[in-house]
Amino acid sequence: MTKPAKRTQKDQIGVYLKRQAWILFILIVIASILDVAWLHSGLIVAKSSAIGALLSFATQAVFAGFIFWHTGYRARGRIVSQLYRGQIIKWLLTVFGFALIFIIIKPLSAPALFIGFIVMQISHSWMLWHIR
Repeated sequence: MTKPAKRTQKDQIGVYLKRQAWILFILIVIASILDVAWLHSGLIVAKSSAIGALLSFATQAVFAGFIFWHTGYRARGRIVSQLYRGQIIKWLLTVFGFALIFIIIKPLSAPALFIGFIVMQISHSWMLWHIR
């Protein structure tokens, strides 16, 4: 016999987004301390890692908003379509976000930008693993 599907965990996702916002804050503080105390680059590394982390956080929040737009069994078709729309918009925002960052922000440390983005992606994956 099969089990019924679990209810959506919209409130739990909100909690994890708040936790990820704290990880974003901690990442910015650590990068700033590291930049001031050790690298002496005029906060270029801290700014770049913060921007990369903020881009990742913003795209994840937009994706979560799309996913939980509809809830319930009767909305399952709309939920799946929102899943695809959310993923497409997340990727477009990521690509255009990186393009705008590289065009507009000067000076910029590309490795720090990608490290900030990757750290937030890892924290998001870690939190998703804990939801299951």
